[in-house]
Amino acid sequence: MDIRFCTDSNFDQDIELIKKHKIGVEFQEFYDPFIKNLAKTLKHQKEMSAKIKHKSLHAPFWELNPGTKMPGLRKETMKMYNFAYKCAKELGCDSIVVHNGYYPGTYGYSGWVRRTTAFWQEFFADKDNSITMMIENQFEKDSELIKMVIDSVNDKRLKVNLDIGHANCNSDMSVYNWIKTLGKRIGYMHLHNNHGKDSGAENLDEHLDITNGTIDIKKVIKLVKQHCPKAILAIESSKNAEYSIELLKKLIK
Repeated sequence: MDIRFCTDSNFDQDIELIKKHKIGVEFQEFYDPFIKNLAKTLKHQKEMSAKIKHKSLHAPFWELNPGTKMPGLRKETMKMYNFAYKCAKELGCDSIVVHNGYYPGTYGYSGWVRRTTAFWQEFFADKDNSITMMIENQFEKDSELIKMVIDSVNDKRLKVNLDIGHANCNSDMSVYNWIKTLGKRIGYMHLHNNHGKDSGAENLDEHLDITNGTIDIKKVIKLVKQHCPKAILAIESSKNAEYSIELLKKLIK
């Protein structure tokens, strides 16, 4: 399986850890489209990751929504996704993580899926097959909406990024059922842990290491092997990073 590590604010330190363990990288700095010295950052990260084979990038997500009814917001979402695509191409990435953009109760499913499908069809119209877009869950209560989007767009360049931490603290459906119901639609996973809705933490999305929380990571990997064995596994926690990498390597054998 393809393991990657999500870079945090300490890129140079993270990239050395990635090289040491011979895994892939997810560039997360580009979630901020207003990053200072963009050209310099791209050049530096491209040079530092030149020998890393597997690469992905996290796109901007603030207030973006591909299923919105607001023309201006739709236009801005398209602009930001194209920004991410351009950066990903420059860095040699094979996938881009984007948030689904849906907040429960704001739109009915059918209309939102219809608009989102049209958005993705427009986005892919001038793109080649070198990059897969991975839709990440965040506040969704279950897997149904993302499943509907993937099936409606029906394009191999669009898959699910299942963020197990988000599912654990925001969803009414267990992480394990997310994996079972989405199956091979899952092309990517963000792995981190938390203590769920009843944790009492100020921020439920704690982004702890992969064993520090209520998610059974061994069960997750077992289900991944059964239902989505080709999924890319990206560790999205800087806490006990080396421990998480080494454990994940053992679990996927």
